[in-house]
Amino acid sequence: MMSDTTNALNDAERTLLDCYRRLADVLENRRDELAPFEERNAIRALAALWQIANGLDADPGPPHHLGA
Repeated sequence: MMSDTTNALNDAERTLLDCYRRLADVLENRRDELAPFEERNAIRALAALWQIANGLDADPGPPHHLGA
């Protein structure tokens, strides 16, 4: 689970972390609503956003269970 580092981040960084969290939530809880191409591209986007979250020391944890 991600640690709470949002207090030390600027608005843009908080928005990127929110994107990561929301996309991870879609893949974890609503994947069955996605078309195959949407699922594949969401996994790719999650992997890219994970790099950002990790770089911000947000401790996003491994996204492997989501396919990334």
